[in-house]
Amino acid sequence: MAGLLGIGGGFVVVPILLLVLPRIGIEESLHAHFAIGTSLACIVFTSLSSAYSHHRKKAVNWQLLKSMVPGLIIGAWLGAMLASVIKGPFLILIFVSGALFTAYYLSRKHSLQTTNPTTSSWIYFLYAQFTGIVSALIGIGGGSVLVPFLVYRGQPMVKSVATAAACGFPIALFGSIGFVVSGWQAAKGIENASGFIYWPAFISIVIFSSLSAPLGAKVAHFIQEKHLKQAFSAFLILTSVQIIYSQWFSAV
Repeated sequence: MAGLLGIGGGFVVVPILLLVLPRIGIEESLHAHFAIGTSLACIVFTSLSSAYSHHRKKAVNWQLLKSMVPGLIIGAWLGAMLASVIKGPFLILIFVSGALFTAYYLSRKHSLQTTNPTTSSWIYFLYAQFTGIVSALIGIGGGSVLVPFLVYRGQPMVKSVATAAACGFPIALFGSIGFVVSGWQAAKGIENASGFIYWPAFISIVIFSSLSAPLGAKVAHFIQEKHLKQAFSAFLILTSVQIIYSQWFSAV
């Protein structure tokens, strides 16, 4: 999913961790924080793998990425700090709301605007900050926030996905560091954890997701733009349903 949709895998990892974490003895109030922090740490590696695959096909807009990186870093750090003081259920609500809004946006028909990123880099910088904050708050690589914006600004869907995949690295790196720092005291005494990152889950996910991300990136270049949008929308809706169900199931 990270390679195919440029989402960094967070929309898969977070719901699964929310289902699993209660079964390994982590305090309920910290489930969302650990799921999001661990997801971001995993995305550091999955984003590198998928971005490299897209780069080999010359799909990443590096000039555009350059103007967004400072904003992504600032936003990701701020988002991680903010997440540490927000209660778990509200973080989950933000996660589901963001997924459903993105699905709705991509399912509609839009007339694309064309813009020159070299003459409006401040727009990308500001939106990158917003992307970093939102992504760190809910543990995603930023694709679901960035892809609709890049498409709206006139970037082709495949290039938008590829560039979003590359943007996932600075978001995940600085976001996960933020979750280690902000969660250091709260997670003290929890075995195999540093801040809000749970290492056994991280290792298991990274090994296999890094191997499979290039496959998704290859498939993305053989799917029509219209179908890629539809797949992205359907995936986000299914993920939202899954996370709502997993929360109900864990409560029972």
